[in-house]
Amino acid sequence: MLTETYVIIVAAGTSQRMGGVNKIWMPFEGHPVLQWTLQRFAEAGVYRGVVVAQAADHKAVRQLFKALELDQMTVVTGGAERYLSVMAGLSALTEASAQDVVLIHDAARFLVPMLLIRRVIAAAEEYGAALPVIDVVDTVKSVGPDGLVKRTIPRHPLGLAQTPQGFKKGLIERAYQSWGDSAVPTDDAEVAERIGVKVRAVPGDRINQKLTQPEDVVWFEVMLKGMVKHANGSGV
Repeated sequence: MLTETYVIIVAAGTSQRMGGVNKIWMPFEGHPVLQWTLQRFAEAGVYRGVVVAQAADHKAVRQLFKALELDQMTVVTGGAERYLSVMAGLSALTEASAQDVVLIHDAARFLVPMLLIRRVIAAAEEYGAALPVIDVVDTVKSVGPDGLVKRTIPRHPLGLAQTPQGFKKGLIERAYQSWGDSAVPTDDAEVAERIGVKVRAVPGDRINQKLTQPEDVVWFEVMLKGMVKHANGSGV
């Protein structure tokens, strides 16, 4: 049976580290962050899914769907924590089957490459659960509350997780139903790991950074300006 791919774009955060500015509407090269994110997934062939946003943003999100002709996307309200927003997104995907792939992505990673998205989809289809990971390149230290270095941690087995993280819908739903409210998960793969799922790591991409704090803005402006010039045939 052929499977479909859906995306849950998590965009309901309060952007506290950005000084309270709603990141999804910050403009880069004339377009808001959320538009860039949606276009990335459309370029990768993912047109179905849900944006999980604050209630005050619903009208603007729907207007963006209309402008981009994404008539198979919908918007729902997020929760107080990221994992609650993901659960709201999963509940909204009523047309998706248990075997369909669901990609869960942070809207603030709006430079996510098309090839990375497709790598995650392929691995999730084959293994049931997958996430992109990049190598740790800096030396890692364990530092105590007294500010003293306790030990050096070997880098080789470590990796930094990115999104989108992909799962068969039935699997990630079951994982979240089993999670409970005892703790806040750091990402969706952790939720799957808790019920014994073996999550496949695929190569991430260093361009797939997350817009988090004001000093990130310049880096994204430079990267996008270069990408737009390249796309227009002007060179980088």
